[in-house]
Amino acid sequence: MTRPVTYRIVDCPDGRFAVVALAASGTAYRRGGLLTLAEADACVEDLRAMLSLCGAALACAEPASDPHTPSWLRPPR
Repeated sequence: MTRPVTYRIVDCPDGRFAVVALAASGTAYRRGGLLTLAEADACVEDLRAMLSLCGAALACAEPASDPHTPSWLRPPR
């Protein structure tokens, strides 16, 4: 069974948004430069559709206390 890929929508300092996904291997993937939260949500849905074709699930990561702290990028235990 495939482990889920976790994602998080991050507020960037320039006012834009980024979607960061963390694979089970610990590799992080980032799609930045998204102007609105709606655009970030659409990016997440596109990612969810692509992963479902591969048989993987997409799950929201636990919120971190500071969205600019990369500590949540560690692989789940």
